[in-house]
Amino acid sequence: MTLASTFLHIACAVCALVLVAPLQTGAQQENAIAFEASDYGFTGPDRVPSGLTAVQIHNTGAQLHHIQLVKLGENKTAEDFTAALRSNPSALPAWLSFMGGPNAVTPGAKAVSVQNLEAGQYLLLCLIPNESGVPHVALGMQKSLLVTPTERPSHIRQREPEITITERDFAFDLSRDLRSGRQTIGVVNSGTVPHEVVLVKLVPGKSIQDFAKFGEHPVGPPPGQPLGGIVGLDAGHTASFTANLQPGTYGLICFLPDLESGAPHFSKGMMLEFAIKK
Repeated sequence: MTLASTFLHIACAVCALVLVAPLQTGAQQENAIAFEASDYGFTGPDRVPSGLTAVQIHNTGAQLHHIQLVKLGENKTAEDFTAALRSNPSALPAWLSFMGGPNAVTPGAKAVSVQNLEAGQYLLLCLIPNESGVPHVALGMQKSLLVTPTERPSHIRQREPEITITERDFAFDLSRDLRSGRQTIGVVNSGTVPHEVVLVKLVPGKSIQDFAKFGEHPVGPPPGQPLGGIVGLDAGHTASFTANLQPGTYGLICFLPDLESGAPHFSKGMMLEFAIKK
């Protein structure tokens, strides 16, 4: 599986909208940072203090974009990352740590994720492929972000999640049933490898298995509409997002590849289907 096919599932969300509360830019706090994503680049702050951080993406481009936050390994630089990607375009370097970030949004839309950022050098990446299958990061869509050490507590006060999704190797556990309406959803990776969670509202009569097949071979109308989630998150890390869910059939799925075989995690059973009633 190539890097492009790994994230090809996001490209099927032609009408997807992550339903979250945008940051209030007029009263922006130092641990609340906003970025604009264009075709193909990010603009926004160059540094942020460590701690609980709200990261917003505003898609000003004509294609889908997301923010995958990655922390560089010790003594590694953005130039090292670019060189590694050129050397092996089909995989990301092993010295990256996956730190979450807001999932894909359509042009003009915004999304926010909240996660704890440790001090260090980071990159913002967009791993979504274009129509030719080339990941946006390979077209220059990356930005450096310095997370500076601080002893001051973060000003971000994330709402206590109404529900927690626990990622395991290889399954999702819910702390309780999701319900209709607006809710904050926590994500915890209790596995041993990075995982993601994509929240999908399924078309009537379609299953999460149908969406998994479509994600790898997007032919015909999509069997579901992604509604956000959290992109790659390392083992032991947490994040959260907000969604406004209506009655219907939904699914959770992880498309990240197995580090050894390259098979997507959903092929190992990491998907879950459930219904939300009125």
